[in-house]
Parts: sequence; C-alpha cells; structure tokens
Amino acid sequence: MEGISRGVTLGGRYELGRALSSRDDVEQWIATDSTLGREVTVTCFAADHPHGAGALDSARRVAGVEDHRLVRVLDVGSDEDVSYVVEEAVHHASSVAALLREDNLPSEEVRRVIGEAASGLEAARARGLHHLILSPHHVLRARDGSIQVSGVAIGAALEGRDDEQASNASRDDVVALVKVAYAGLTGQWPGPDEAPGVPTAERRADGLLPGPAELVTGVPGDLDTLCRTTLNDDEGPLTPGELARQLSPWSSEQVFGAGGRDQVEQRSASAAQQSRPAAKVAVGSAAATATATGAASRAASYGEEQASRAPAREDEPTMVRAFAGADPDATAVGRPPALDHDLTTTYRPMSVPARIDEDDDYDDELEPPLPMLSYGREEPDRDSSRLALGIVAGVVVLALVLGFLGLRSLFSSDSNEDTTAQPGPSVSASASATGPTARPSTPAPAPAAGPIAVQSVSSFDPEGGGNEKDELARFAIDGKPDTKWRTYIYTSDTFGRMKSGVGLMLDLGSAKDVRSVAVSIDGAPSNLTVYVTDVKRLRGAKTLGTISGSGEQTAAASQPIKGRYVIVWITKLSQEQRSAFRDQIAEIKVSS
Repeated sequence: MEGISRGVTLGGRYELGRALSSRDDVEQWIATDSTLGREVTVTCFAADHPHGAGALDSARRVAGVEDHRLVRVLDVGSDEDVSYVVEEAVHHASSVAALLREDNLPSEEVRRVIGEAASGLEAARARGLHHLILSPHHVLRARDGSIQVSGVAIGAALEGRDDEQASNASRDDVVALVKVAYAGLTGQWPGPDEAPGVPTAERRADGLLPGPAELVTGVPGDLDTLCRTTLNDDEGPLTPGELARQLSPWSSEQVFGAGGRDQVEQRSASAAQQSRPAAKVAVGSAAATATATGAASRAASYGEEQASRAPAREDEPTMVRAFAGADPDATAVGRPPALDHDLTTTYRPMSVPARIDEDDDYDDELEPPLPMLSYGREEPDRDSSRLALGIVAGVVVLALVLGFLGLRSLFSSDSNEDTTAQPGPSVSASASATGPTARPSTPAPAPAAGPIAVQSVSSFDPEGGGNEKDELARFAIDGKPDTKWRTYIYTSDTFGRMKSGVGLMLDLGSAKDVRSVAVSIDGAPSNLTVYVTDVKRLRGAKTLGTISGSGEQTAAASQPIKGRYVIVWITKLSQEQRSAFRDQIAEIKVSS
C-alpha cells in the first residue's frame, strides 16, 4: 500500500515497526504508541477503500463495548490517504488454531474457551455488533488462561458484510463458535470453508459430519449433541448468549492436559492389549505371530493416517493474518515470537507452555491432603487414612483436656480473688484524692514497632498491559524464599520505550504507619523505589525509600508514612543474560 512502510508515523503518534500481514489492500502492523510508550496493533487500509467508512464506523462502535473478552479498539482515524484502526497488542496469546498444533484441547477447556468467547460476542451483540468471519484464528488464549476474541465487526465490515440482518448474524456467530468447539475437541475443522492450519474433517457417506464422540474419546454428551444438532440439523442456540448459558457452568481457570484420544488409536491400543495374553500363552506359535502382525499392521495404519492428517510444519508461516482467509496458519496475535532484536520485545521463542511459565523452577504442587503422601493429587491408602484419623482424634482429645484445665483454673482463680480481696482499693482511692503520696496517672504506651500483615498482593503495570505475571505475585508474600514473583523478560534493563517501570502492589487492608519495607531480590542488582499511598496509583504516592542492589535490601524512612498500599516499583531490571533482563522478588516484608 502506498504511504505505508516501516518508520511511518500515523496520526502523529503511531510509528509502524513490523508488518504482520497484507491482503486485499488491508495491512496489519505492530506499531509503537509514542504518547504512551506501548505497543499496539494497527490495521491500515486506503482512505478510499469501498468499505472503509463502514469499517471505521464499526471500529468506533466496538471501542464503546466494555468487555475484557474482546480485543480493545484504542483509536480510529485517517492520515492523508490512509485510514487506520488501533487495537491493543495481545502479548503471549495463542489462537485455538495454534493450540491445536500441539494437541486437541481437553473437553472442559473447550467448554471454557467457547463459553468465554460466546459471552464476549453476546456483549457485542447487545450493541448491534457481530463478528461474522469467526475462525479458530480469532479465538485467543493468553498465557494466564484468559480468553479474548479479535476482529469483531471490523473484518466483516471491510468485506462488506456489516449490513446482515441481526438475527441471521447472531446465528452465524453461534455456528462459527460451535465449529471452533468441534475443532478444539477433534483437531479437525468441520468446514465447508477452510481454516488455514487446521485439517478439514471428512464427512460420512450420508453427507453429515461425524459427531466429535465418533472421532475421539472422552467427549461429554452435551458437547457432542451441541455439535451434531448445530452443524448437521441446523438447530441449537440462536444467539451467543444462549450458547453461553447452554455451556455453563465452566471452569474459572484454565484446564490443562490433552484432549481425547483418536478412536483409531483407541481401537489399536485395545486390540494390542487383548493380544498380549494370547502371546504369553503361546509364545512362538503361529497364532501369536499372526496376532502380533495384525496389531503391528493396525498401529502402522494409524500412524500413516495421523501423519497424513498432520499439517506440514515446515510450511507454517510466522506472520499474523488479520482476517479469515489469509495465508495459511495465522496463529499468533501481536508481534510474532520469532527472532526480534528491537528493544521493545517481551517475547521468548517457545512452544505453547503447559504451565503459566515453562521456565519457572518452583514446585506448584498441592499440599498433601494427608500425612505420608508425596503429592496433593495422590489418593490416600488405608494405612494413611487410619493414621490421619488417629492424629485428628488425638488432637481433639488434647484440646478437650486443655480446655477443661483452663476452665478449672479460671474458676479457681475467681474463687481465690473473692476470698483474699482486701479493702485496699478504696483506701488507695481515698489517699489518692487527699494524700500527698498520690501517683500521677501514666499514658498508655504506644504500640511497639513490628511486622505488618499484607492482606493481598498483585502485579502493578499501569503503563503496560496491566498484568505482569499477576498469577505469580502471591509468591512474594508466602514466606517461602524459594518461590518468586518474576517479571517478563525484556531486552533492555529500562524496558526500552515500552514503559518506565513495573512492580508489585501490596494491600495492607487499611491505612497503616509504614516505616520500612524489606525486599529480597534474587539475581543481579536492580533499582527499585518503594512508595506508600492510599490510592492504587503512583501519582500522589509518598516515597518511602529507594533500593539499589540484590539480595536482602531495605527501604526505610526516618518517620513512618501512613497509607493502605505499598508499591514496590522497579525502574531498572536485573541482567540475566546478554540481552535478557528481568527481576525476581522472593519475599517482601512490611514493618511499622
């Protein structure tokens, strides 16, 4: 497109940095918002685009929808011959299409993903907005498990589809969501349109799609019925809201694990298992040989089938595609996590993690529910159960004995006080009123300085995406020095041009007098400033002190500062490797 290239600034604010996609005179770029110093995604098209005015209008309306499950539209405008739509850059998010390259999704994760996406589209529908081109590339899962939908209304408007009847548009979005659910359960796209990067499902001889339960194991009956009735019988929910209610309830957190096994694999495994006893009885016999040969043949057949269904990885592009029908395998959102040497990257080349952060070395296992169990997920055996019950019974008996002794001593003390009471208090009162020996009353002593309990903690990222590994923040106050809160990895110790800092916010529950804050920094030296405030922002906060170094560091003031919130603000990150910077905080302790 003329007038669009790296380094061009649109609207005097958005500097284009990296091209993500280009199709039908519509380009998508990663840009830097020079005003706020953050990355954004900019969709550009010619100002005289035949559907440009409708796309800008749709973008303005999407910007008015406040729902965290929709990718936010931040700005809309035109600059000479170019019109543009600015959206938030969704970092570390993977589309459903990208996730399916690893494995099918667990059925309950499919329920959660589609339920969240449907809830977001219902919020858009309430404002008269629809997606209309939804595919597995538009449904995104961030690293913290949150779900977002990209491209609402804007992509359809650029294709001239923004004038469809509302009821038909709502049903189209429902059908598209069910198709994404089908793909998540089976690893196959139900068509008839194509989803680049996801194999298309083959229909049966009668022209109908096989139900998900026919292809993989472990599919719940309601999800199987939903897919069959919606995609084969043209029945089911009419709006995204109805679909969300039909899917509810779903998990509030990400469901980890792999999806159901392919039915072909299941049959092969069952046949192989059934053949083992015969082989043991007649080792070397012709029957055993035939059985083993048959099992091997079936396993080889299954391997060939799986290989034919798997997408060719060497042909997968890394660029993001803005809209449906773009080049194959548009799976990333925001800047692709490939080789990126500029100073604004927060990406690390990695596959989709099974945990929140694949390089975390802490053990996040559950506490053992009973003694003598290694992990919290083990089932207790009979001996462990008896031991646990015995311990509980012993504790109860001990508590009863101590309670009895306490009550006895209490009554005994009251009795002694009654029999030994002297009239001294009245005499003393008289003397204090008339005699020269009266003692002046002394004020109550001030409370002694000591630790202040932290009620809660969260990441504090007002200049970025608002979530700097918030899921790990609790490790900074758990009293365990081997667990840590960590920032993302940056290529500059001062965050490049993205932001001036990042940190943690500690909630003390109510305003307290804070005199010192001890921070245990793991790794190389870094610079931090500690603030105390009554509001959840830096503006107006009072500086308690600064820290420069590593290990156990303390920020203290000569006089205590009163406030409810303590902000530990990192301004310079620790260096881990040559071009890798991040901070790790093991413990924070607040004292009065």
